[in-house]
Amino acid sequence: MKKLHLILGIACLSLISCEVTDLNTDPNNPSEALVPVVNMYPSVTTQSHRNIVALNSRIAGIVSQHYFGIDAQQIAYSQYNITESDADDFWDGAFYGGGAMTDCNIIIKNNTGEVSALAKLYMAANLGSATSMWGDIPYTNAFQGLSGNFNPTYDSQEAIYNTVQTLLTESINEGVSAGFGAFLGTNGTAGVDWEKTAHALKARYYLHLTKIDPTAAASALAAANLALTSNAQQADFIWSLPAQNSNPLFLFSNDRPGTISVHPSFTALITGDPRFNVYTNASGNFVGPALFWGRPDSPTPLISNWELQFIKAEALVRTSGSDATALAALRGAVQANMEYVGVSAAQINAYTAALTLSGSMNDKVRTIVTEKYKSLFGNAPLEAWSDFRRTGFPALVPDVDAVPSVNPSRIVPRRFLYPISERLTNNANYSAAISAQGGHLLDNDIWAFPR
Repeated sequence: MKKLHLILGIACLSLISCEVTDLNTDPNNPSEALVPVVNMYPSVTTQSHRNIVALNSRIAGIVSQHYFGIDAQQIAYSQYNITESDADDFWDGAFYGGGAMTDCNIIIKNNTGEVSALAKLYMAANLGSATSMWGDIPYTNAFQGLSGNFNPTYDSQEAIYNTVQTLLTESINEGVSAGFGAFLGTNGTAGVDWEKTAHALKARYYLHLTKIDPTAAASALAAANLALTSNAQQADFIWSLPAQNSNPLFLFSNDRPGTISVHPSFTALITGDPRFNVYTNASGNFVGPALFWGRPDSPTPLISNWELQFIKAEALVRTSGSDATALAALRGAVQANMEYVGVSAAQINAYTAALTLSGSMNDKVRTIVTEKYKSLFGNAPLEAWSDFRRTGFPALVPDVDAVPSVNPSRIVPRRFLYPISERLTNNANYSAAISAQGGHLLDNDIWAFPR
């Protein structure tokens, strides 16, 4: 998909029209409404998939103990010294400002139906990521800088989750598998199934709410039953060389070697697991030609088939579904992940045959989420952190060197701080959001993930 996006971006540059439609319009500086939508989708998809494994998501991987900081800023992150300055570039460059949500908004505002359906899907995915990092975030009157509104209010996290579901429903109803979805690849085994991907995202964000909504698991299960059924259907972004086109996790570790490694607790967890040798090596590296998630061309799924099958397994357990059906979903999830990263069929069969679900509902959830945690390594660190905050699994031990400066209780962080740019340029709305959420420290809960 990455190569297709690059070709799209180059081929469509010529589509910026020099046709005179207004005597006062400079064709070299077209308004957002005049930029062909086909020119915008490559940046939407590239930045959205970059967000899944870059900066804040990498920090989420450190916090959730997939990774461990061994030098420079990464040490501070491992010690939970994650400040408002650390979030600034990601907030502006990944989501707002020049980020993916701004481009999605332009497409949605100026187009309808099949043309904007894919942008609604990506807007929903980015909103879901952003709210799981910060809680309340701007949306309703964000993206209005061109009209002079540089101080957007913050929507509540509850409202954002509702918006995510509305956008995904609209995306499905307006034909996300047609239009640009079809152009980028769709229809089951022939490529990405965008409609099933939208249902998978709906399932993910319903499941986020199991601590606060008694219907969340049932809603997640209903969505999951309409979602992905194979790895071939998931929306993978394939990175490549040269360096500027590489997987961001590889690029960071390649440019700054010796600053981050696999967390010792994760190494202990997967010792004896057949994925050990494709995840890491004896030195704790996760970057190298033999390591699946640490190569320049390592793919980044928007949401994976294995995550979806884990969601289904947990939702079945929470809705008193058949243990046999839940176990089949759990085994299918592990199998999907292992097949994707190249584990042999014999090893997969031996590992999945040994999986069981027994005990209380909490015991079964622990088994499912712990296996999910292993499978999310390298491809969805933010979801591993969200699962921990939602379920308490796996039972992460806070870093012994944790500092209290922005995390007085020194627990595994519950949120990120809003960026310094919001405090300096949007202070009234920033302050209102902090007040509504009861504080602005890493150990303050957000609405979706109460302790």
